[in-house]
Amino acid sequence: MDILYEESSAPHNAKRGEKWYRVVNIIFYITMIIGIMALFMCLTSIPFCSPDADATDEQKNAYGMSLSLGITFGFIGLFFISICIAMYLIKRRINVSYDYIFVSGELRISKVFNINRRKFILKLEPEDFLQIGDIDNPSYDRFKGDPSIKETVFTPNTQAAEGKFFMYILAATAVGKRLYVLECREELLINILKFVKRGTLETDYVMQEKKTAR
Repeated sequence: MDILYEESSAPHNAKRGEKWYRVVNIIFYITMIIGIMALFMCLTSIPFCSPDADATDEQKNAYGMSLSLGITFGFIGLFFISICIAMYLIKRRINVSYDYIFVSGELRISKVFNINRRKFILKLEPEDFLQIGDIDNPSYDRFKGDPSIKETVFTPNTQAAEGKFFMYILAATAVGKRLYVLECREELLINILKFVKRGTLETDYVMQEKKTAR
């Protein structure tokens, strides 16, 4: 039986994030252009040869002015390039979402930057799933507190959207056990359980419908 299920975890303030992304992106390109131009002026301003011992005072003064001007352009260029790098790093944190694609037992997770650029992160096969559950349950705290298990959160939100919950996946990887947190609908969990071995679901799991009805 083939199953294809897709879901996304988008930030709650996506519209605001998109606006901030545009502002940061504009600053990124402006500072990059200014920085490159300043560094180019630095290279063209600094004289390659120092004046000879018998050079005139005018030649020495001209050399000193050119050297000072080149160094000034160099500092300006480095300053704007550093801002450009900072804007690039900020861009990678603004308006970030995650896509979960489940295809007949295989879970693929991708990181999406500002909707239009996607980066594949992780693929889990059915045999990789050790345990699945709800982060509100004690089993999650036990895994999270284990220093040998590294946790990775695949959602930009600290509160689950309506109709979703934070699901954890304890998985076996080539570098040891890993704990992954996803923000998804229960339908994703149900589809995964069709392909993994019995006992993978935590024993204290409560269906989300019953959980919200409490």
